[in-house]
Amino acid sequence: MAANVAGMGMAGVASVLAARLLGPQGRGQFAAIIVWASLAAALGDLGISQSCSYYSARRPQEAGRIAATSITLSITAAAVLVALLQFFGGRIFGGEAAAAAKLYLFSVPISMAVTCLTAMMLGLGYFGRFNLIKTVQAAGYVAGIGSAWAAGSMRVGGMLTGILVFQALGGLVALGCAATVIPLATWRVSVAMSRELLSYGIRTYAGNLCWLANGRLDQALLAWLVPMQELGIYAVAVSYSGLQFGVSGAIATVAFSRAARASSSEARRQELWRGLNLFTVLTLPLAAVMALLARSAITAVYGVAFAGACTPACILLLGGLFLGANYVSSNCMRADGRPGSPVLAEAGGLVVTVLALPFVLPRWGITGAAWVSAASYAATAAILAVLWMLHGKALRAQCPIARESGIPSEAL
Repeated sequence: MAANVAGMGMAGVASVLAARLLGPQGRGQFAAIIVWASLAAALGDLGISQSCSYYSARRPQEAGRIAATSITLSITAAAVLVALLQFFGGRIFGGEAAAAAKLYLFSVPISMAVTCLTAMMLGLGYFGRFNLIKTVQAAGYVAGIGSAWAAGSMRVGGMLTGILVFQALGGLVALGCAATVIPLATWRVSVAMSRELLSYGIRTYAGNLCWLANGRLDQALLAWLVPMQELGIYAVAVSYSGLQFGVSGAIATVAFSRAARASSSEARRQELWRGLNLFTVLTLPLAAVMALLARSAITAVYGVAFAGACTPACILLLGGLFLGANYVSSNCMRADGRPGSPVLAEAGGLVVTVLALPFVLPRWGITGAAWVSAASYAATAAILAVLWMLHGKALRAQCPIARESGIPSEAL
């Protein structure tokens, strides 16, 4: 949790630096490019990173084959994506932003490979290395922006170039961490393993895309539908409210690793309740305090030009409570060998986003976008709750004594 909070803190510092140095207009361009690169990485992932965590936890003796195969698949998919997206940079962005976006797309293969290695450290239970890789990656944003500033480059392209360089260095750190626990001599690309990784991954893929779309689609559409200044203000609201995700993300991460290595479905359900209870105790007070301090904190840290981010930030803090609970619940489902179940919930939330955003954005702007995000997260949470209830009934139905007594069948 400390590592996650530190990572979110560094993301907050990077957001402040970008806002202060670029202003609302430049901050909007910067956010749009980062968002589209994230969407590209998610599009090419194919669920492979989730497969890495799952199979590393279940079959640690095959870690070398999992690492080599997953990285090969990821880099191949990323190369195809980058080649295709190079043609669309000029249509989405203009001027300097187009050139900067095309350059920053080369962060996609780096990001995808590092994500696979990070996921393996999680599945194997090496939380120290897992946290180190995540922290180094988060620090790369601060270092990249800071190096551009020190070099006198106060433009979007210069900052993105600096970030790209430090992301590459972070990739070497990730490779070094993985090599200390998975001997490089055991790294082998396997056709059989690629089939298994893709089989599990494809079942999680749609859910991952829906998850990312629910979190990023608002900013992606804002890049087209509102002035860049408005997007810059909204990006600040997202950055501020996202600080609470450092807590919920840590809980969800540990819940997945523990649940994937648990011996039964009932034990994995216990990990779910443990994670949700801890999430509630920690995030509710944090969200309340952040909402009370939003106006003073945003204007003091980001500047008076970003005062319009206060209301969207408070709305997103509310939505973040649902988002964090969804993360914990979905991770436990995937660890239980049911990667397709969260897809239904995420798809339900995405339907809310897709239908509501085009109607809301022209009328209520970034405040409406924040409300749509909160509603989408709430809809996803409701569907996940129903799925868990149905799963519990199915477990009890497996044993006649369980049906009569209410005792979980696996406990009997």
